[in-house]
Amino acid sequence: MDRLKDIDLDAIWARLHEPVIIAGVVGGVAVLYLGLVRALRWRRYNAIHKKYEAKWKAGKLTPAEAQRVMHVSSVYDMPLLLNKALAFALFKTYGIPTISGLLAATRELGSAEKVARRYADTEILIATWVGCPINGFHNTTADPDPNTPAEDPRASIAIARTNFLHSKYKISNDDYLYTLALFVLEPATWAQRYGWRTLSPMEQDAFFIFWQDVGKKMGITDIPSTLKELTAWSKSYEEVYMVPDESNNLVAGFTTGELLYAVPKALGLKAFGERVVIALLEERVRIAMLLPAQPRPIHWLVETLMNSVWIYQRWFSLPRRDSNPQFSVTINLPKPDANGEIRLRPVEFRSTPWYKGEPTTFFGRGLSKLLVKLGYYGDVPAPKYHSKGYRIEEVGPQSAEGVGIDEVMRNAAKIQGCPIAAPWAPKTASASSVPNPHTQDPLISFD
Repeated sequence: MDRLKDIDLDAIWARLHEPVIIAGVVGGVAVLYLGLVRALRWRRYNAIHKKYEAKWKAGKLTPAEAQRVMHVSSVYDMPLLLNKALAFALFKTYGIPTISGLLAATRELGSAEKVARRYADTEILIATWVGCPINGFHNTTADPDPNTPAEDPRASIAIARTNFLHSKYKISNDDYLYTLALFVLEPATWAQRYGWRTLSPMEQDAFFIFWQDVGKKMGITDIPSTLKELTAWSKSYEEVYMVPDESNNLVAGFTTGELLYAVPKALGLKAFGERVVIALLEERVRIAMLLPAQPRPIHWLVETLMNSVWIYQRWFSLPRRDSNPQFSVTINLPKPDANGEIRLRPVEFRSTPWYKGEPTTFFGRGLSKLLVKLGYYGDVPAPKYHSKGYRIEEVGPQSAEGVGIDEVMRNAAKIQGCPIAAPWAPKTASASSVPNPHTQDPLISFD
């Protein structure tokens, strides 16, 4: 006790406030935090490789397993970046005159409202393929039992709906294949350029395995058998068919306008946004779209901003826990409403609030009107924008509303390889909508 009395606590407390001590404590906390970020940020990456790398090297990775591998990067690690990579992959196809010319000829780009709906529907369908389980079940990667209805057949219904909408137009197999190739290749390219990490060889091959399966279910033929062969084919196709054309410029302009709708014109912000979009394009794409070259400072600024983001994410940001906020559709299994029906809504909305529910409170209605006045949205949610939500088999332009539902559900069952049952089978569809899934449709290939 006498020794304790001799300790000068005031002196010790004063020493703790010395700059060197403070710096040491702060430095120690910083090191611990950076170590925590490093350990947690690579946790999913390490776990998925430990689980599937041996099977991948043996060439036995299934499409459902490949999708699980994809989700580590596209849903958790770099969701915003890789979802934008898919958006720009689709945008890049508009540098092919046969693709942009067909889009311009459909007259679905004749007004801002039509452009908004086409963009919303396309985003919903693609996000559903990528996010929802390709085999129809959330807790297994095994092939579905042909006698057991799929737990979550959204991906198959979305593919079937896309097939139906595309069947009305004459689209070449090569244009389909080029689009498919970009969905495979662009995520790895964007991760290499702007991501906090690159995609591993297993992850890149997982994108190929998954999209190859989607392509077969869409009836695309002559898909190269390896990622290397697909990469070479895609580059060769671009060299021949990506050429300057007015239709490329027209469709690119409509799409850019939709992407940047919420950016105000004040202070030149929208014009700057357009410059940024152009700067993100490869030179061949920019030339094909007849877009002006951007000065070096714009490219430098874009590179600096993108590099700053990945540096922050890699070294200073803890990984995300929830998969849904940065994805266009809800990945988790939705629950039926009181009527036993499932109607869905996108997670985010563009210029026009397609499928957005009408606000039910005074504050909600006021906020909705304010966002319109500020130019963030073009209109408030309303029944004409299907404010009750969407069913996947109904998605598409106004001319296709209520059309082809039975056909879509029949083909969805064949694609899924098992029945489509309630609540996914629409009550308005006939019983033939859910046939024996092994009755082969000549437009769908399972080779």
